Amino acid sequence: MMKITGKQRISDWYYILAVLCYTSTLVFEGVRPGVFGFAVMVLVFIEAAFRGGLKPHGYADYIAAAYFAYQVVSVVWLLRGGYPLSVYYNEFVSSCFPMIFYAVGRSEAEDPRKWYRNYIAAMMILGITGVVMYILAPRFYCDWAYRWGYISKADAATMRVRMHSVVGSTCLSFLMVAGMLAGSYFLDDKTLGDAGRTKRSRIYAAAAVAACFLFAVMANQRSGLVAAALVIVYVNYLIFFKLDLIPRKYFLYEAVVIILCFIAISVVRFDYIMKFIYRLVSLPTAISERSEQWVAAVNNMYSSWIGNGLGANGHRALGIEDAHVIADGGLIKLYCENGVIGFSLFAYLMFLSLSGGITNIRKRYVEVGIIVVGLLQSVGSNMLAFQICAPVFWFAVGRCTCGTENEQNLKGCSETGGLYNG
Repeated sequence: MMKITGKQRISDWYYILAVLCYTSTLVFEGVRPGVFGFAVMVLVFIEAAFRGGLKPHGYADYIAAAYFAYQVVSVVWLLRGGYPLSVYYNEFVSSCFPMIFYAVGRSEAEDPRKWYRNYIAAMMILGITGVVMYILAPRFYCDWAYRWGYISKADAATMRVRMHSVVGSTCLSFLMVAGMLAGSYFLDDKTLGDAGRTKRSRIYAAAAVAACFLFAVMANQRSGLVAAALVIVYVNYLIFFKLDLIPRKYFLYEAVVIILCFIAISVVRFDYIMKFIYRLVSLPTAISERSEQWVAAVNNMYSSWIGNGLGANGHRALGIEDAHVIADGGLIKLYCENGVIGFSLFAYLMFLSLSGGITNIRKRYVEVGIIVVGLLQSVGSNMLAFQICAPVFWFAVGRCTCGTENEQNLKGCSETGGLYNG
């Protein structure tokens, strides 16, 4: 395949552009981040097609293509089920079309540094904006959050229950946990060439992980708090014990810093500690609160084999007669909309990507973590149905499908480049 030169890719800048668009809604009421995000994704799609990035190179690619196609054709039975086309379109833009980043992930199989750096930069914009608004609580921000449906009452006390930034606490929670994993990529960046640059990279990584952890905690989502804690354990276990990427003495330094921070916060504001402990303890009730609706949705499927169609069980179907909406529960939602056939394609693709990532865990531990976190948080939230969240998940899936031995020699997963290597 002919290689197209040029290292600047639209896909590398997606998250910065999307976050800036969301931030602009604080000033301009007419901005529609979903439409803007879709427009950028169309450009990413055109770029990938032009550079040859959409050509399948392995078994997992065909499964991904089949799953994507299945969601596209599901419009047929969605309409037959009595749903308007707008439900399908809105869901396609938010959860289906972001699968284009699967191809982006494969294209950057061995050098995702720019993509991850830009992702972290976008998370810093989100986090810092969120903290400033959380602390100052200006009148216009409370009104803005109420207008967007993030809070139920336009006052500072209600707004400060969770940090929403400009994307909402649910999205913010997942994005920051993914940011913790993206930051950990730079803890062992062997491509820098000298010890001094590697040390600076590790300082940058540690700062990014710590900042994203703080922002994830301030989002105060139960699943996000659990996921953030699991990521801390997962990353430390891998880099210090399993893979020996960093000398273990630094683990002791980190443990001391965490203990001291915990003691300091407990002394100054112990109520903050109790607040988050209460949220964690209440996690099991999240399943029981939603299970009745899940059962009702499954029992009222258009067809258990083909499902209800893309969007039929999402929030965009609220208010439609006989619609059994999954308020929170992305995996159940996915099953109800795709049925046994579509859900099996999705599950098999997850199996292939995770098995490939685990097989090559030293290079793919970041992506394995993002996929697991995405699936974990999708148990109780429609995480993969958010346009701002889905791209980083599918990017990770794409990179992990390059991890199996039988695909290492394929052009799309070579050590020297990707599907449209720059």
